[in-house]
Amino acid sequence: MRSGASSNASAIPSPATLAAGHAGVALLSALRRLPAQVTGKVLSPALGLYPALRPGHSGRLRDRFAASPFGAALNLRTYYAARMRLLLEGLAIHGASLPASRILVHGESHYRSALAANRPIALIGLHSGVLELLHRVPEAPEGRPFRILTAPAFSPPLTEFMARGRELEGKRILWIGNRDQRGLENGLRSVIASNGVLALMADQHPGPAGDCEYLGLWDRIRVPWPARLMRFLASRGFLCVPVSTRLEPDGRSRFDFHPVLKEPDGDGIRAFLETAITAAPDQWNWSYPKIRILTRDNRPVPGLK
Repeated sequence: MRSGASSNASAIPSPATLAAGHAGVALLSALRRLPAQVTGKVLSPALGLYPALRPGHSGRLRDRFAASPFGAALNLRTYYAARMRLLLEGLAIHGASLPASRILVHGESHYRSALAANRPIALIGLHSGVLELLHRVPEAPEGRPFRILTAPAFSPPLTEFMARGRELEGKRILWIGNRDQRGLENGLRSVIASNGVLALMADQHPGPAGDCEYLGLWDRIRVPWPARLMRFLASRGFLCVPVSTRLEPDGRSRFDFHPVLKEPDGDGIRAFLETAITAAPDQWNWSYPKIRILTRDNRPVPGLK
């Protein structure tokens, strides 16, 4: 194992947590071995039951959809169907070779130009489309580290499963919360010293909600973002290249390298997120618990979670 046990926090997981992790890995491994069409047909009937099984979650999603600028384009049925399909597509490439014929890459010159500048690079993604492509499509530059910033799963077996699928082709994970060489602090030092690449998400902030900084998208939806980390990267001369991916109607995935952010601040990240989410609103992870609805005075609506 390249990174599993040491990647998680020092707390010893309970037997129940370990059992849940092993069960999750077994389920995901089984889904990987089944043809996507077969899996989709088997799981589709469950989509109609899911809102009834999780009424609170479904209610929050409806509120977020209604507050968004996308209106009737979002509903529970299409959203849950999209999440299932994205999961299956991600599992299909987990630890496997990428099917080049099913991936359309646009804007690769932005990444090539950033590499040629011989400065550290931050690839800024978001939780939309087939997430595994965000760090699989960009090549690791020869002789320079490529690190993927990731939070450990709730159980070590799932953390190990995640690492096996992501630590390929010269790429390694930096584990949030870890203090050794695989942790963020030490990993950033190596990336900066060698003008390497750091892949991270712009619409997530692990940890307590009170420690987060937020962005208001379309003045309607509030999402967390790693503001402190972004300010640090800017101070160290990182070139910030946004990346996004989405499933197209023909079943292929489109991957976009966006132009380097002139200012990797809140305004720049907000513009990127709004553009990428608008391209495929049903493929963004609206389920993230820290998303809030905004009122006109840019405050979260009381009582909504």
